[in-house]
Amino acid sequence: MTLAAIPTINFIPRSGVWDSIFHQTWISVSIFGNPSGGYKITLIGLIIIVLLALLATGITERLTTHKPGGLAFAVVITILGSLLAAAFIRLPFDFIIEGVHIIAALIGAVIIAVFYTLIRSNMSSSSKH
Repeated sequence: MTLAAIPTINFIPRSGVWDSIFHQTWISVSIFGNPSGGYKITLIGLIIIVLLALLATGITERLTTHKPGGLAFAVVITILGSLLAAAFIRLPFDFIIEGVHIIAALIGAVIIAVFYTLIRSNMSSSSKH
C-alpha cells in the first residue's frame, strides 16, 4: 500500500532577507541525545508552534476544564509533543507548513497537555484531603 505524499506549504520565500530571518535562524532541541543532531526549529516554525500552542491550550481546557499553564509552558508542551509525534507518529492525512507537521504536532501537544493537566489536578486534589 502506497500513501500519498504529504503536502508541504511554504509561505516565506527561500531566498533573500526573509529567508535569512525566518529559515536560517533556528534552534536545536534534543532530549537525551535523541534525535541525533537535535530537532531543528526555525523561527517561522517556532511562530507556528506558538499558534499551535494556543490551539492546544484551548482544546485541553475544553477537555479537562483546567488550563495546563501559561503560554510559555504551552509552547514547551507543544514542542515536546511535536517532537514525540514527529518521532513516532506518521499520519497519511498530515500536512506540513514551513517544516512543521501540523496535525501530528497538535495531537502530540494535546495528548501531553491533557495528561499533564489531569495528573496535576489529581495531585492537587489529593493533597487537599
